[in-house]
Amino acid sequence: TYCLLLFFSTLSATNPQDLFTQANEAYTQGQYQKAIDTYESVLATGNFSNEIYYNLGNAYFKTKRKGKAVLNFERALLANPSDEDAAYNLAIVNQQLADNLDQVDTFFLKKWWQNFYRAATSGFWSFLTLAFLWIGVGGFVLWLIGKERAKKKQGFIGGIILLLLSLLFFFAARSQGDFEQNSHLAILLEPVIDLKNGPDEKSTSLLKIHEGLKVELLDQIDTWYKVKLSNGEQGWLPKGSVEEI
Repeated sequence: TYCLLLFFSTLSATNPQDLFTQANEAYTQGQYQKAIDTYESVLATGNFSNEIYYNLGNAYFKTKRKGKAVLNFERALLANPSDEDAAYNLAIVNQQLADNLDQVDTFFLKKWWQNFYRAATSGFWSFLTLAFLWIGVGGFVLWLIGKERAKKKQGFIGGIILLLLSLLFFFAARSQGDFEQNSHLAILLEPVIDLKNGPDEKSTSLLKIHEGLKVELLDQIDTWYKVKLSNGEQGWLPKGSVEEI
């Protein structure tokens, strides 16, 4: 009987919802490291949500690990781009980071497209794609079977517009889906590290960069990442010094 009770107790303790509740309680009680460990246990079960990442980011911030805080706020926004609390807290942490690099101007159309498809999840864009597709098909059906000339014209024009919009939302869903699967962006977790001009420790140091900095992953050789900074400068970092969003 004791073995059975222990077995079911273990199952209950590893239930993701129970773990999430325990983590929230630990955070409320100021036990931030315990909260971190428990939130990470939830993620280890394969369950994730913007709420978990948001709470985990807050817990890491309380323990002064800004890199991990930035990483999890970014992940919260990846899971839910409309999470205003995560965006607000991320902005606060970013203001406290040591590096304040200039931003390279991005071609305005590319920047507009990125801002557009990253404004919602791939699931939301997929929903709009199907909705506008079927409504557009309905417009063409009205054009084919309608008896009044004005309504046939409205159905034809409306069908074309709606199908074009569904195509736009399809590409937005595809782009955001790719971004969610592999953002090619990472956060530096080391307090301070040298950006190298080659993929080894003996390479020349280009500059020192600090915890919490977001970098773009360009290439990988063995245990080194080639990265690009927001100011356009490129170099190499050890793989273990960064974690992909």
